[in-house]
Amino acid sequence: MIYFSLAIGLILVIFLSFATYGLWIKHANPKMVKGFLFPGTIVHELSHALLCLITGTTIKELNLFTPNNTGIKYDKPKVPFLFNFVIAAAPIFGCAFFIFFISKLLFHPIHLNNTFPQEIHFTFKGFFDLIRHLLDTVWVTFNTFKNELRIVNIRHIFFLLTIIIFTISMAPHKQDIKHLVLGFGIISLILFFLEKAGIHLLGYKWWSFCIKEFWLITTLTISVLATLLFITLTIMGIVKGYRLTFGHKDSSK
Repeated sequence: MIYFSLAIGLILVIFLSFATYGLWIKHANPKMVKGFLFPGTIVHELSHALLCLITGTTIKELNLFTPNNTGIKYDKPKVPFLFNFVIAAAPIFGCAFFIFFISKLLFHPIHLNNTFPQEIHFTFKGFFDLIRHLLDTVWVTFNTFKNELRIVNIRHIFFLLTIIIFTISMAPHKQDIKHLVLGFGIISLILFFLEKAGIHLLGYKWWSFCIKEFWLITTLTISVLATLLFITLTIMGIVKGYRLTFGHKDSSK
């Protein structure tokens, strides 16, 4: 069930990052937001570009250092749905790799648990057990991160900034969401049935290592994005309440 857990987790990442980025751009200073997220934006766009080159998709335009027009434009891929999916999904894996890489450079400042979810029966109840386990894992990850984070430790601060920048930079373009949701769902089904057919990819050390690390980063990303989204909505509510309360008084004078 690890593959279904990963698929659901990645779909949550898609919507949480999209919502958080959209709110930041809309309600904060766009130039400041884009400046703060600039390293993640570079990785995001270069990930798209790399997969365009791998799939033979023609890149029409690639802007990395123009503040108001950062992005990539490319022709329609040769294999429409498959290549659309891999090009759209590239930034998620690119940003996840940078979180993993910087964590390694910093000697894992926060020690998180990468234990797989236990096998769950493929039933209606099993599906809800899977969701519950995913949410429990995210909550444990959040608490572990909160308890181990030391604001006075420079490595911890750098790692915190890294995960904020690169998790929000996973945010897809609106037109890519349908490809990502459907694509991750199909891949999880394929991997699930391969396991049922006796092809145990998790028996290979390199595959097991990659899935475990990606599972850890996925749960970490969900906990960070959910926290950022909650804080953003809370601040927006406070600001709106302040404006409604004191704005009317000012206008009546």
